[in-house]
Amino acid sequence: MKDYKHALLVMEKHNYPLDAREVIIRANEKILANEKANKIYDYMYKMYWVKKKNFDKFRNKVNELAELIDESPYTINLVLLINCTKPLKAAYKKAGISEDIYWRSVLDLKSKMLECKENFDIYGTFVEGWFMSFYTLRRFALGRFQYDLSDFGEEFYEGHGIHIKDSEFCLGMHIPSHQEPLTYEIRLDSYKRAFEFFKDRFDGKHIIICCGSWLLYPDNLNILPEKSNTCDFILDFEPLDIKRTYDFGDCWRIFGQNKSCLKPEELQRDTTMQKAFAEWFDRGKKAGSAYSMIVFDGENILTRMTREEMKQKYGY
Repeated sequence: MKDYKHALLVMEKHNYPLDAREVIIRANEKILANEKANKIYDYMYKMYWVKKKNFDKFRNKVNELAELIDESPYTINLVLLINCTKPLKAAYKKAGISEDIYWRSVLDLKSKMLECKENFDIYGTFVEGWFMSFYTLRRFALGRFQYDLSDFGEEFYEGHGIHIKDSEFCLGMHIPSHQEPLTYEIRLDSYKRAFEFFKDRFDGKHIIICCGSWLLYPDNLNILPEKSNTCDFILDFEPLDIKRTYDFGDCWRIFGQNKSCLKPEELQRDTTMQKAFAEWFDRGKKAGSAYSMIVFDGENILTRMTREEMKQKYGY
C-alpha cells in the first residue's frame, strides 16, 4: 500500500460516521508504518484484486495482519475492500459504466459496515465474501436495489405474456440495509434503471427480477403495519416459493446477532419492525421467507397485486 487517499474520498462521499473513519484511517496508518504489515497487505491485495481470489483463499493472512497491528479481522476486511474501490473505479470507466452506478455500488460497503457495528460493535465487515461480484463487474447497484445476472430458480413460470424455465436468465435482486426507505417511487426508479441497464439482455419489452428474502414473506403483510413501505414492496412481487416453517436465520437483521435463541419477551422492541416481529412471536407465530419475481415492462410492474388479490390468491 502506498496511500489510502481514495478510501478517504469514499468515506467522505458516503458520509461515514466520524468514529468509523477514525478506525479505518488508524488501520491504514498502522499498515503503512509497519513494513511486515504492508507486505502482508500487498499480498492480500494481489490475491483479491489481481487474481480475483476471495477471502477464503487468504484468510490466514487477514488474521495474521489483524494480530500484527492489533485490529479486528473484520476491520482488515473492510480496509482491503475500501482500498480496492480505487482500481474498481478505473474498471468501471474502462467498461463504459457510469460513475453514478459506481458510487452507488460501493455504497454497499457502508451498509455492511453498519451491520457489523450493530452486530459486533466493530467497524468492519463480517460478510467479506459477498463483495466479489461487485469487484468483477457482475453486480451493480441501480438506484435503491442491487442486481446481478442470475438463473431462474423455479421449474417453470408462465404469465404476463412470458414463459421462463429453470436456469433461464433473470436478474437477481438484493436489498441493502441502511439506505433509503422502500417507498413506491424509490422502488420504481430502481426498476426503471435496471430495465435500461439490462434491456439488451432481455427482449427489450420486459425484464424479470427474482429475489429470495425474509422481507418478501407474504405473512409480513399481517406482521407489519398495513401502510408500511415493506408491505407495499411485497405487493410488487408474485411469490413462487413460500417457506412457512422457516427457522428465521435472518433474525439478526432485525434484532442483532445471536438473538434468535432468545424468548420473545426478551427481544428488544426499539423500532417499529422489532416491535411488530416480537409481538408476532409472542403469539406463537413464525416468520418465513419467499422466493418471488417481478415482471417489469419499463413503466409498469406487471406482477403487482392489491392486498385483496394477494389474500385471495395466497391466503395472506
